[in-house]
Amino acid sequence: MKISSNNLRLIRSRFIFLSLILITLIIILLSRSFYLQYIESDFLSAEGEKKHIKTLTIPSSRGTIYDRNSNPLAVSIPVSNLVVDPKIFLSSSRYQELSKSLASVLKINHSVLDQEIKKRSSRRYFILSRELGKDQVAVINRLKKSNYFWLEKAYKRFNPNGEITTQIIGFNDNNDQGQEGLEYALNDYLSGKDGKKKAITDIGLHTIEDVEIIQPAKQGKDFHTSIDVRIQYIAHAALNEGVNISQAKQASAVVLDIKTGEVLAIVNNPSADMSNLKLRLPKFYKNRALTDKFEPGSTFKPLIIATALEHGIFNSTDTIDTLPYSIGSREIKDPRYYGPLSLGEILIKSSNVGASKISLSTDPELFYEILSKLGIGQATASGFPGETSGTLDNSYQRWRDGMRASLAFGYNVDVNLIQLANAYATIANGGVKNNISLERIDQLETGNRVLSEQTSQTLLLMLEQVVERSAVRAQINGYRVGGKTGTAQIAAANYSRDAHNAIFVGIAPISEPRIVVAVIVNEPQGREYYGGQVAAPIFSSIASRTLRLLGVSPDKK
Repeated sequence: MKISSNNLRLIRSRFIFLSLILITLIIILLSRSFYLQYIESDFLSAEGEKKHIKTLTIPSSRGTIYDRNSNPLAVSIPVSNLVVDPKIFLSSSRYQELSKSLASVLKINHSVLDQEIKKRSSRRYFILSRELGKDQVAVINRLKKSNYFWLEKAYKRFNPNGEITTQIIGFNDNNDQGQEGLEYALNDYLSGKDGKKKAITDIGLHTIEDVEIIQPAKQGKDFHTSIDVRIQYIAHAALNEGVNISQAKQASAVVLDIKTGEVLAIVNNPSADMSNLKLRLPKFYKNRALTDKFEPGSTFKPLIIATALEHGIFNSTDTIDTLPYSIGSREIKDPRYYGPLSLGEILIKSSNVGASKISLSTDPELFYEILSKLGIGQATASGFPGETSGTLDNSYQRWRDGMRASLAFGYNVDVNLIQLANAYATIANGGVKNNISLERIDQLETGNRVLSEQTSQTLLLMLEQVVERSAVRAQINGYRVGGKTGTAQIAAANYSRDAHNAIFVGIAPISEPRIVVAVIVNEPQGREYYGGQVAAPIFSSIASRTLRLLGVSPDKK
């Protein structure tokens, strides 16, 4: 069958037409491809990236806590946390393989890790492990070929001095929020403010490239404490040694700068490093020198005599007969009859009879006025969380003779160790009371006068004779020292004859007072339990090394 010429021309025309259409389409497609690839490439790239540009948090770091000489006491160090996306991870065909690898890296049982992830199967974000070590980070970086898990930067609080300063500094929770100590008290001050940024991320939300800083992270403020970490080490070692010798239940010691009211050291036994979570127990982290109150026993007698001297009820040369006497059915007596004693001798002998007769001869209102001004019954200005105010009955109009007598030798009144130390610091500072400060003082403010200079000087000389003639274990070679012992039966133990607090508060040097050191040892065991036997040697050890560290010249010939 022949194709006619007309049909052939028609077929050829149609072929040419279709070819032209095909060529035109190819040209259009090539042109569009060129346009998209080279002309609009930036725009399309930006549009594509918008799908993975996220607003992310820039973590801030907490302010550093320093000692008075700018030695760090608490710092924030960068760490890596392992974050997983449970929803995506569990749906992955590699889940078993990778989860076993992670369990091996984290050194935990795979079934435990598996359970933790599956409990959060619907979540897109879960911190599986915190504060990874360098080796763990390196291994995870090699495993990180998926969007199921990633490493995230965070900050960890670190106390370079461990248990030496832990009861002052305190500790933080996993969210870097203060839970105890200065970390808690200064939480708002120390806390930074997280920033925000736009970043290109993968599906797992870990950053590929930063795009824009919306708001920079604001770091927390630094804080300089009044603590001298060198003195802190001295006090810690001396207190631990004293506790080991006496086999006491617990103990505390504080060192104050007399001229400023700054706390140079504050230590308690027992203590522990709070980086060990298993040791975060109240018996280890409580700062008992501030949080616990106790009856001060005979260390209160100088405050009673101070009131009598200040108001001219007695002078230093007056004598008081220490013959035992009774209040109702209660007999007030000393271990033996000392005869007539001067006020200074009452302190040397620690006569309950003499001190109580002074108290009964003095208007209760005058006692309350002086004791209140000395800070008894009031929390100090330390700002430390949980500080006890102690107890001083403000209904002085109703003080009965029995209470007034007991008050004279340190019963029916409660103090914390810092309060008691500051009362002695006031005596040593010429009668001027400074507020207690746990912050370094760069500009000294004028304190409040409580006692006259004459009263203070008279008391200082009396306290020096106490150390020279009775509390001899408090003596320091080369220095004039004053102080007072106390041995108090413990109220919580129903004033048992077998449960005592041994106390000593001392001032050094007497010629130009620089420091007060107060020590309390709770329930020392064995035959030696008096303040002069147990607490005084700890004072001597702390004060002697502190004076030399501070460059205080010996004043005793």
